[in-house]
Amino acid sequence: MPSRPAFVLALLYSVDRRHVVLMRRTRPAWQAGRVNALGGRLQPGESAVAAARREVREECGVDVAEWREVLVWEDAEYVMHVMRGVSELALEARTIEDQEVFLADVRALPDNVIDNLRWLVPLALDADVAFPIVVRSAAAEGSGLTERGRERE
Repeated sequence: MPSRPAFVLALLYSVDRRHVVLMRRTRPAWQAGRVNALGGRLQPGESAVAAARREVREECGVDVAEWREVLVWEDAEYVMHVMRGVSELALEARTIEDQEVFLADVRALPDNVIDNLRWLVPLALDADVAFPIVVRSAAAEGSGLTERGRERE
């Protein structure tokens, strides 16, 4: 069985934890028009911490060195590492690519946010939770929350 691709979802919060850096996605096609966190695919041999740092630097121009893994989503198709960064640099995040980067209020996420962010954004801030949490998809065939078959489109 080939290894599953690994992704990182980088939740970058302001120091007061009232705002999170998000992106209006234009790609991949299945996310176009939706709002998601920063992140992407891990490179071969790259740790989740290094991937979060790299993706945030590439997508919004700030270099946040400290990340904490809060959740690992294990799926038949992929592994997702959800990382939390808390930094004053969140206020300096800016659009670098063709996908708009902005600060969102953690208590009032946009209507078109990717569904899992509605629970991941507050969970990552919960001081009563022992991290990291490991979650396994209930769907044996995979959750379909990635590019399943879409890379060929």
